[in-house]
Amino acid sequence: MLDLYAGSGALGLEALSRGAARAVFVENRPAALDRSLEQVGASQTESEVLRGDVQEALRTLLRRGDRFDLVFSDPPYGSPSERLVPPDAAGLLKPGGLFILQIDRPAGALSEPAGWSLVQRRDYGRNVFLFLTPVSSRFGVPF
Repeated sequence: MLDLYAGSGALGLEALSRGAARAVFVENRPAALDRSLEQVGASQTESEVLRGDVQEALRTLLRRGDRFDLVFSDPPYGSPSERLVPPDAAGLLKPGGLFILQIDRPAGALSEPAGWSLVQRRDYGRNVFLFLTPVSSRFGVPF
């Protein structure tokens, strides 16, 4: 799984605890993430931290040929809507993979970014989760 804007890494660590083989975290201020990984004793074979800008990290992952079953993105509140789903993100998903975008309710009007198909939307208080697949793989997701 790929955790964009990882923060403390809670989501990726939860995925590892539930059987994910590997988690890649992207965070430009990784102090809390580093502490979390150290506390749980996550190994370098099961976790990787890419420090810095999300766009740069995506380019690195694409260049390396990394692919994920799950990409989770929780961009900072107030991010411009055209930057919520990076254009290259579809290239990071394995067939049938899922991109989950967490946004703040005021930005919740966003429903289906260009090139993506909305599989499901879940609202939890102020948080909105959009479950997306690239348009070309729309029918491979088990929802």
